[in-house]
Amino acid sequence: MQAISILALQKISGIGAETIKKVLSLPNHLEPDTPSDLLEILNEAKTKFGRISVPDIQTAKIGWDKAHEIWDISLQHDIQIIAKDSSDYPKNLLQIPDPPTLLHVKGNIDALNKDCIAIVGTRNPTSFGSSQAKKYGKSFAKEGYVVVSGLAKGVDSAAHKGALGSNGLTVAVLAHGLNTIYPSVNKQLADNILENNGALISEYPWGTLSNRSFFVSRNRIQSGLSLGVLVVETKTNGGTMHTVRFCEKQDRALIVVKPPENLIENENTHGNAQLITEKRADVVLENDNDINLVKTKMENVKDKLLNQEVSGQQSSFALSKYAIDQKSDNNNTDYMNSKSSFQTNMDPIRVKDKTEKYVTKSIFDYVEP
Repeated sequence: MQAISILALQKISGIGAETIKKVLSLPNHLEPDTPSDLLEILNEAKTKFGRISVPDIQTAKIGWDKAHEIWDISLQHDIQIIAKDSSDYPKNLLQIPDPPTLLHVKGNIDALNKDCIAIVGTRNPTSFGSSQAKKYGKSFAKEGYVVVSGLAKGVDSAAHKGALGSNGLTVAVLAHGLNTIYPSVNKQLADNILENNGALISEYPWGTLSNRSFFVSRNRIQSGLSLGVLVVETKTNGGTMHTVRFCEKQDRALIVVKPPENLIENENTHGNAQLITEKRADVVLENDNDINLVKTKMENVKDKLLNQEVSGQQSSFALSKYAIDQKSDNNNTDYMNSKSSFQTNMDPIRVKDKTEKYVTKSIFDYVEP
């Protein structure tokens, strides 16, 4: 299904993410050209899966029109909207348990499929934290990595600026529509990111306002895009710890800056100390010599992801071959129904968690402080 049709589903009142997943799993449906076509597809999904609320034609038309309005205004502002079957969709992000159904991208879409490192931390860092974020943003950008962060005040801003300072690429993941920048003080920084061939991305369409759960949800994208997550400074209950949990769940490399002795009592470093003490960090970053170790760890993650991608392609090929063989043996419509059911019930490949103990159960289990 094309991105515009998925967007229309998202904008129909009463249609949620789970319903859209079921719709997208249906085989061989025609691309909808009208709101009535969408309703036919929804009714097909209801017949197959049950417990799907199908709206009336007026509700469907409102969602359809709103989606096309968003599509047009997005194009006017050079925002691309891509679905998971697009060749531009980030390969790493596809391998997390819950990749966004659509991505809204302004800027260099190719940056999303390069080797990325997320640099994250508190909005109120110490001077040490700010300097470290900027330094590592610059260092990893020089090494050819795309620096990913969330455009927030503090560590995020410093990381983006560090990457820009070395003419490197940086991507900002936002928790709202791309029609606005939050915080507004970072509007110039966002412009600089775009001018330097970086990108702004969001899973939320034009006009969507931010809320607390969106900030947690976007953290899975920062981690999912990246081979590793570098924690500069965080409290034990800071928003950065959500990103840490997603990092662990997605089996990315977790890199933690070791705070200096004079900051051990500072609460902004207590999260770092906890991660190090609990031996959750793959790399404890103490000095510039550790950068090569970080690169090695991230290369290991890259190899795992490539292997999983190949494995997924082979599984798809095997399913296709199975279907062809079975169809030749069972030339009847009952087989086609069983094939659809078989494909739908296949569990997606999930990255093995390092430790279930620290996995975030739901994005709504946590709120951004």
